Amino acid sequence: MSLKEHATRVAALRVLRDAVDAEYQAERHEVLEELRAARAELNLKSVRVALPDGTPVATLTLVDPGPAVVVADEEAFTAWVADNHPGEVETLVRVRPGWQRRFLARLSCLDPVADPYTGEAIPGLGVLSAPEPRSFSLRPLPGGRERIARAWHTGTLDLSRLIPLEGGEDP
Repeated sequence: MSLKEHATRVAALRVLRDAVDAEYQAERHEVLEELRAARAELNLKSVRVALPDGTPVATLTLVDPGPAVVVADEEAFTAWVADNHPGEVETLVRVRPGWQRRFLARLSCLDPVADPYTGEAIPGLGVLSAPEPRSFSLRPLPGGRERIARAWHTGTLDLSRLIPLEGGEDP
């Protein structure tokens, strides 16, 4: 292939990549909204993805973030750690970030947040409710990628409908 042919191929692939990326992001947003609605209405978390002929190729699953313990009052939490775990407080009077991250990860997401050993409520901590899912996972089934590629090559999947390029005219 000549430089001119490679350059043309790069330019065309860039246009296609940008179009695919834009369509992919827009479609992910739509699917996420539809999965959220299906969760609310039908308590549905996953959906099987199939080609137009019904051949299964993947599974989409709503990713549920969990609740998390957060520091709601830095000063109160730091004072508590200084009293109960003095070696974990730095001289600039803050809880060491690594220890804080590990400590918070071990705590139960019940409000009020309590020390797991003493049952004492820990000042300065609160519980953030789990936010709405912001993502989903796509796991191709074994052979799913190959089936999609075959459907593309045989025309079962019409890429011109999946990725409409602006400025293009139908022949």
